[in-house]
Amino acid sequence: MKRLLTAKHLLVLAFVTETFCATYALKYNWLIDIATILYFISGLVIAGAMLAIRAPKFTPKLKLPYSKTDTLYVLALIGIMGIVMCHFSKAMMDDAPLNYKEVDMLPIIQTMSRRFLEGRWRHVYDIIPEIWGGMKPIYLPAMWLPFSIPLAFNADIRWLTVAVLFFVFALFIWIIHPTKQRIPSLLKVIAVFALFWWMFTEDAPGLVPYTEEGVVIFYYSILVISLFSTNYWMIGIAASLCMLSRYSFIGWMPAMLIYLLAEKDKKHLLRFAAAGIICFVVLVVLPFGFTVFENTIELPGRYIDFASRVWHDSGHIFYETLGFAKFFGPNRVALQHKLLISLSFILPSLFMLVVLWLRKKGKAVFNIPLATLKLSLVIFYNFIDVPYLYLFYTSTFVSLVAIVYLLREKKKTHKGIVLPIETVVQGLP
Repeated sequence: MKRLLTAKHLLVLAFVTETFCATYALKYNWLIDIATILYFISGLVIAGAMLAIRAPKFTPKLKLPYSKTDTLYVLALIGIMGIVMCHFSKAMMDDAPLNYKEVDMLPIIQTMSRRFLEGRWRHVYDIIPEIWGGMKPIYLPAMWLPFSIPLAFNADIRWLTVAVLFFVFALFIWIIHPTKQRIPSLLKVIAVFALFWWMFTEDAPGLVPYTEEGVVIFYYSILVISLFSTNYWMIGIAASLCMLSRYSFIGWMPAMLIYLLAEKDKKHLLRFAAAGIICFVVLVVLPFGFTVFENTIELPGRYIDFASRVWHDSGHIFYETLGFAKFFGPNRVALQHKLLISLSFILPSLFMLVVLWLRKKGKAVFNIPLATLKLSLVIFYNFIDVPYLYLFYTSTFVSLVAIVYLLREKKKTHKGIVLPIETVVQGLP
């Protein structure tokens, strides 16, 4: 029990460190290099601590520890949070109208979504003449398709990012108990509030006004929840959505296959693979053909040239954010890229093999796929060619959602209060 408690405390401290390094530590130039190293180390510690903590049982009718009064407090807090998010997000959007000359990601996605809504599915990936005199879209379907929803209602597509961030933060508030928090829980709450405040009051993240990364955060959050559910249909679907948006966890896939092959129940492997194939066919092949897939395969080879251009035009980016690129410098971009590819594939699989060996030797290890996922993201983002700050928050939110479930308080339950998303996830075949 003592070791388990130590692992929980270590998990909270590492999460607090990771969150601080990705937020307010970046306001101090003298601290950025230290924060970069601490961010990497804390991510590794989180992955390791996950192995030592048994997750609470995930059931389709999980009762939440709220009285009626506490439930009203929680719902009111979620409502207030939503109002605050809308207020600051509206101000951000007004101050930064969509303009491809500033940041072209969302304008490209908006054009792709408009073509889709107009029924021009086979032309979604055609060159966009009005952006940079002819820009060829490269985004995978799971990345841009959700933005068709706000566009269909003539709303600013960035409200989708606000909605998915609201989901993740509301999930945190809904699960934690609002009263009688012990010190580790208070630290956890403070860290999440700091992350929330940073996202919506600081210009540095740029997550809401400039990027599409909120969708990626949502998919990875669903993947974490699915891993706790051990429902391999849901895990396969969530993993496919992650892969068809941003493939930062590419090294996790071989490691996950190793895990599934080591499991006694081969149905898990079949369900995982079937879900992935179905998603690929439905989201890519049927509506858009294989051209999208072919373009995606060619992308990694372009990153070295892209990183070199960014070093030349906007070298300050590397020194104002996280990631090891600043330590490699502009003359070792190719070396950094090779390390990114090799370490992203080798280390997660090696980690998986070692952990499975320890389990075979009788060691108590838990949450193996989740810990490997976290490790994969830590490796990928810290070695990424161009470390834009908004990219790092996917890994941070994976930590957040994982800690919400791993450190749930065991309290007396109250009849009739059920977490809807758990019912949905576990209710699948």
